[in-house]
Amino acid sequence: MSSRQILDIHCHLFNARFAVMELAAATWNHLQGDYPHAGGAKKKRTARGIFEALEGVRDYAAWIARLAATAVSDCESLYQASLRNFAASRLGKNAQLFMAPLMMDIYFALSDNADEEAAGRGRRAAPQAQAFAIPAARRKDFDVHFEAVRKLILAEMETAPKALRRSASDQALAAVFDDAKKELLAPPPKTRRGADPYAGIEMSPGYRRHLHDLEALAVKYPGQVFPFLAADPRRAGMLKLVKMKVKAGRGLFKGIKLYPPLGYLPTHPNLAPVFDYCEQHGIPVTLHCSPGGLNNFRTKNYVRSWAEESGWQDFGRITGNKSAFYTAPEKWLPVLDRWKKLRINFAHLGGGDQLGENKREWMNRIIYLVKTYDNVYTDVSYHARENLPGELLKVIGENPRLADKLMFGTDYIMIMLDPKLGGLTRYFDHFEKFPDPLLCTNAKRFLNIADGV
Repeated sequence: MSSRQILDIHCHLFNARFAVMELAAATWNHLQGDYPHAGGAKKKRTARGIFEALEGVRDYAAWIARLAATAVSDCESLYQASLRNFAASRLGKNAQLFMAPLMMDIYFALSDNADEEAAGRGRRAAPQAQAFAIPAARRKDFDVHFEAVRKLILAEMETAPKALRRSASDQALAAVFDDAKKELLAPPPKTRRGADPYAGIEMSPGYRRHLHDLEALAVKYPGQVFPFLAADPRRAGMLKLVKMKVKAGRGLFKGIKLYPPLGYLPTHPNLAPVFDYCEQHGIPVTLHCSPGGLNNFRTKNYVRSWAEESGWQDFGRITGNKSAFYTAPEKWLPVLDRWKKLRINFAHLGGGDQLGENKREWMNRIIYLVKTYDNVYTDVSYHARENLPGELLKVIGENPRLADKLMFGTDYIMIMLDPKLGGLTRYFDHFEKFPDPLLCTNAKRFLNIADGV
């Protein structure tokens, strides 16, 4: 009988179908003049040269190709695979695994935020929330477009380094594309006038699928799965969606996930009411906070902020990547000073390989926040080097405050995209001797859930 509880506070259960849907929808909407929002562009584009004309499309497809090499199963299958890996590990001996899967919102990864410049100056109405739909008369055009997306992703898979080549079967991969296309072509759900719960909320098709998959998992495994809702401030109606799904802490979604490197600062004006709501109702927030990870695919971004001057940033001229610009720990100081009771998890503790000599700068900045602000937490997701857990315990010895604020996380399925990390079972094995508070108790406090769960 399981006696020990382990809570993975940072994992993902999205698959390649979700990502294919978002890329196909974003590029199709771009052609219609509806990307990043309905009616957001001045004119429609021609399909000819779409993958050359829209900067970042090939990089986006290359990221999806890596995902398709591993994550072709559905949400529940990925969840069950995680449980099997845990049971096979030394950490899983006589233990039960609980999970907090984090949504990803990748729809705006191709946007340079040009529409934000006009909106910030009051020159443009709020983005329209329009359901994605392919009219019958445009079905053949969309077939051609989707086939181009499919070929692009498959081409990127073939050019990937040998270690990243796909393990998925041809049949499983074909099913990913077939299912994605079928769902994209399905008409929007019919509702009575005024009865659509998502009215006024911008729901891209992959995001909607990802959200519903996690909801279904939370319903099927109550008290075992605690999903976090992805909240991008550029998505119209986001605050309404947060209130609908989190329900002041009583909803299926137990927290909010932010991924600033996809193109926004934590001080984006549209996040302020979300932070108000989360602080008022004790909703935890987890954010990507390391120098690595997925970034916005455009060279230039317009950046909005209530704490610093808004304007264009050319990342071709900035040393370092977008993660360093958008989500560096100090970017959060205005937020922490304004919302002092907001519980925030600065994920990754600086990154998995940040413990070597001269590699602790990012980590030390997060540790400073943990020491300074009562409601700041951090997790060790994507820390897969075998001797890292032991080194982390030394860091805790140097910084006792971490003993109450450091949480265990895997960053599954993202760790599966890097074969050098050795897979999920090996990841669990590395943390066999981690103390219980770091494996569960601290995460329960962060989630504000009872010890008996």
